[in-house]
Amino acid sequence: MKKLLLLIAAILIHFAAATAQSCLPEGITFRTQEQIDNFQTNYPGCTEIEGDVTIQGNDITNLNGLSVLASIGGKFEIRSNSSLGSLVGLESLISIGGNLFISDNSMITNLVGLDNLTTIGGYLWIRVNISLSNLAGLESLTSIGDYLEIRSNNTLTSLAGMESLNSVGSSIIISENNSLTNLEGLDKLTTIEGYLWLKSNASLADLTSLENVVHIN
Repeated sequence: MKKLLLLIAAILIHFAAATAQSCLPEGITFRTQEQIDNFQTNYPGCTEIEGDVTIQGNDITNLNGLSVLASIGGKFEIRSNSSLGSLVGLESLISIGGNLFISDNSMITNLVGLDNLTTIGGYLWIRVNISLSNLAGLESLTSIGDYLEIRSNNTLTSLAGMESLNSVGSSIIISENNSLTNLEGLDKLTTIEGYLWLKSNASLADLTSLENVVHIN
């Protein structure tokens, strides 16, 4: 029975490896919901996009069509999507080779959907998401290769959701988040290779979540 289970597991692994493939070294931009819905039909078996990915379109309402994506080799931009209510649909995404840019998405309240993202090779930039209240969804993120910038998210009250983050390869910039009261979510952060810049966060009164930081370059 044990040998049979091992054989089945081996077949499944082989099948997954055979069916998974990379695509789009030149990258892709999604501007309509139809493009997202048809992604798996247009690029069958593609789980790894080699180039950059941009999601930018006022009629985009969900990302379910991208549920097979496991990695993006280049940068990943999610910006100016006025009808997008959440990032659900990106649960299979594990790594981003370049930058992750989340900006001007007026309906997003958290980052649920990025739950399995563990590494970002470049920077993480979260800017001007006017309904964003916390960073839930980033619980698996352990490292950011470049800098972390969280700016002008006026309803953001904490950084809860980043509890696994322990290192940032460059600087941390947290500014102009008027409702941010504490830095909860950065409790495991130990190393900042650049500088730490906290500016114009009108309600920020508590820095105790930084007590484990032992190195700022």
